[in-house]
Amino acid sequence: MDKLSLLLDPSDEFVWTPETCNKVFSYFQELVDHYEGAPLTEYTLRLIGSDIEHYIRKLLYDGEIKYNMNAKVLNFSMGKPRIQFNEGQPSDVQ
Repeated sequence: MDKLSLLLDPSDEFVWTPETCNKVFSYFQELVDHYEGAPLTEYTLRLIGSDIEHYIRKLLYDGEIKYNMNAKVLNFSMGKPRIQFNEGQPSDVQ
């Protein structure tokens, strides 16, 4: 598994800090270490990819990363952006 690498956000969909990039790369390394010795099959690669995707989605929902609104294409692959109101809900929402 030492031949795996991760190309993080090639379409520049998110705004990253060095800290958040390091979190993703560290998590990727944990996953690669966890699957050490397992056959390098499409199934194993999909497991790793799904776990990374869920981790990135968690970073987005936790507000550690955000969508890059200046990206060439806004596809919102992790769901529509969330808008936080000052008091939680607008006054006209029942």
